[in-house]
Amino acid sequence: MGVGTNSRTSRGFGLIELVIVIAIVAILAAIALPSFNTSIRSNRVGTQTNDLLSAFNYARNEAITRSRGVSICAADPEVDPLVCGGDAAWNLGWMVFVDTAPGSSVPVVDEVLRTWVANPNNSMIPADGNAFVRFNSRGEAFANPAPPVQFALRPESNCSNDQERTIVITQLGRSSSTRVPCA
Repeated sequence: MGVGTNSRTSRGFGLIELVIVIAIVAILAAIALPSFNTSIRSNRVGTQTNDLLSAFNYARNEAITRSRGVSICAADPEVDPLVCGGDAAWNLGWMVFVDTAPGSSVPVVDEVLRTWVANPNNSMIPADGNAFVRFNSRGEAFANPAPPVQFALRPESNCSNDQERTIVITQLGRSSSTRVPCA
């Protein structure tokens, strides 16, 4: 035999080494999975919060740009995007539209500007049962009851830590969100 040559050559992993590696990977996955699920729920709520805030800002900007009343209401865009729903319909989605009856207690859809579909894994509840919010030509918000309008947005199940968001629309039409502990 030559210098530096072994009579036995290594041919890879044995069965015992493979079983040990698989066991270690399984243990690490079991530790990481709950944390990963929490992150997914937090991201879903964060994404829907941003969608809702962008919808309120869009409605306010359109009202100012068009010098007309523009409203946002709970709606199911997949079933009938031209009909406002009740306060429970925020879980389905919402739409921004030009409102032809700005002084009325019921919004009248003239032209739908945009619709959003809500994430079915989240639960969104208006604090005072608001089914719609109006913005006048100056960007001020009106609702029944009067602003500030608040929404609670949280994961449908297993809400933990500060995954819940409170979304507020002031009378001046400004919208914001805050993380709050799950109730």
